[in-house]
Amino acid sequence: MHVFKNRFCSILILLIIPVLFWSCSNRKTSKDATPTYELIRFESIFFDAHPDSLAEVEKRFAYFFPKSYPFSVWVNRRTDSLQLALYEQTKSISNSDIQDQLTPFIEGLPRVFENARVPKKVITITSDVDYNNKVILNDSMALIAIDNFLGVNHHMYEGIALYLRQQMELKHLSKELAESFSNSRIELPEDRTFLAQLIYSGKIQFLKQSILSDYSEDKILGYTPDQLAWAMTNEKEIWNFFVSKELLYSTDPELIKRFISPAPFSKFYLNIDVDSPGQIGQWLGLQIVKAYQMKERKSIAQLLNTPYRELFEKSKYKPRR
Repeated sequence: MHVFKNRFCSILILLIIPVLFWSCSNRKTSKDATPTYELIRFESIFFDAHPDSLAEVEKRFAYFFPKSYPFSVWVNRRTDSLQLALYEQTKSISNSDIQDQLTPFIEGLPRVFENARVPKKVITITSDVDYNNKVILNDSMALIAIDNFLGVNHHMYEGIALYLRQQMELKHLSKELAESFSNSRIELPEDRTFLAQLIYSGKIQFLKQSILSDYSEDKILGYTPDQLAWAMTNEKEIWNFFVSKELLYSTDPELIKRFISPAPFSKFYLNIDVDSPGQIGQWLGLQIVKAYQMKERKSIAQLLNTPYRELFEKSKYKPRR
């Protein structure tokens, strides 16, 4: 049973966002330098602290202790049986495990953006399994809700849908960070058409793949190999469906839910639905962006700034099968 619904940590994560995004300076990173960062296991510091030293923890990490809650809230949290059980499970993830999974993002980011700053602090916390906020990132700090990376079959995730649990493995950490970075770099389109949303999603996936250059396309998208194979096999049928139903220039927001938002499968309202992977629109958008880049050979910055309609027209996209 999924029992972690405590509201305090969700509020805590929302309050940390201004702390993380207050600074956006552009200090150049040398291509030859090895990025370094400090890994801080806040959950260990918080739960293992002597009762008399919790006030010192509050001073060190003031942004984790909003003044809108009495100090007793945090005292009680340290002795709550469910919180302690969750913390106990996070101990199975070692520092070296985290560092290994951080490396692709930490090394890939400055390769793609010379002026991008890698986080100087990586802080892990427990978040009551708030899988909608696995990571929060800016150019100086990364906040990782480590209790969201215990593994697809972990007993603490009972009651969470399989398509969500499949992304709750530590091997997805760099992908989550790359997605957070990409979302911050790519502006939402003012164009409300489904086509613009497809290409917006495709830009995000393309930037993720550029940062994580050793990742296969299925891993970038969070697909299984079989799901990616389904998408590739049915690419022509997917595209013909969107064209024949005149969906590309539709502004119906339901199309985002059906084909772009996380879901167990995409909703064509056909017999094929059960076999399709969710977010098929994100995969198709990536194919359009890749087709454009194959023809235009733009820099990443130029590609990201290309208007959505222009990108589509110049891509000359045609499904492969």
